Amino acid sequence: MLEDISQDAKAAALVQIANETKTQALTLLVRSPHEYQQVSGFLSQIKTKFNEIEGHRKHLKEPFIEGGRRVDEFFRAPLQFLKDAETAAKQKLIGYETEQRRVAAEEQRKLDEKARKEREALEAKARAEREKADAEAREIQRRADEARAAGDLAESVRLRNQADKIVEKSENKAEAIQNKAAAVVAPRVEAYIPPVVGQSSRAVWRVRVLDAKAVPDDYKVVDIAMLDKFAQATKGKVAVPGVEFYPEQVMSARAK
Repeated sequence: MLEDISQDAKAAALVQIANETKTQALTLLVRSPHEYQQVSGFLSQIKTKFNEIEGHRKHLKEPFIEGGRRVDEFFRAPLQFLKDAETAAKQKLIGYETEQRRVAAEEQRKLDEKARKEREALEAKARAEREKADAEAREIQRRADEARAAGDLAESVRLRNQADKIVEKSENKAEAIQNKAAAVVAPRVEAYIPPVVGQSSRAVWRVRVLDAKAVPDDYKVVDIAMLDKFAQATKGKVAVPGVEFYPEQVMSARAK
């Protein structure tokens, strides 16, 4: 097996030929039918030289390729075994993490529900306190109105002041209860995943298409390869909205 390609005499000669051919090609002129024919013949020679170099390259490379194939084939199965083992282990770990997060989420839901009910109970208590005070104040106000109608202005004023104090005291008490209700928040529950050095997991967002027609145009990619084939098949005679088909001259030559 050749270790240093530069020591291959034929390879070195072919490299020299390729360099000389490139230098010659850069000086070509096509100004007449005769020169056109000359350059066309030179193009065929280029193809012949290219095929010769490419053939020798493959010849020198084949032993390496075959050796690589044998190495790949020998290790293909054990490597796949380990990939399968890695997948299985990861699935078990992810399954455990998923279950722990589910349990934590359920516990969080229960605590949130308990906190919500406690807040609602306190808010109901605050409303009841206000309603009770309002009822007492209305009754006292009624008595104050009666006293005023009877000409007892002093009693009427006293009763009005008493009603105002009852409402103020009740409002302060109700506000304190509401503040207490607002402070009722469920503690946060986090799933416990044992820390492992060199190992981590994270959520990677993926996508699955449910309705291709509903996907915005910004996320659709034009298939250039398919359009090229269509243009070649129809010679550009069939229009496609949003694109333009155009001919491009391509030169081909065969080796002699």
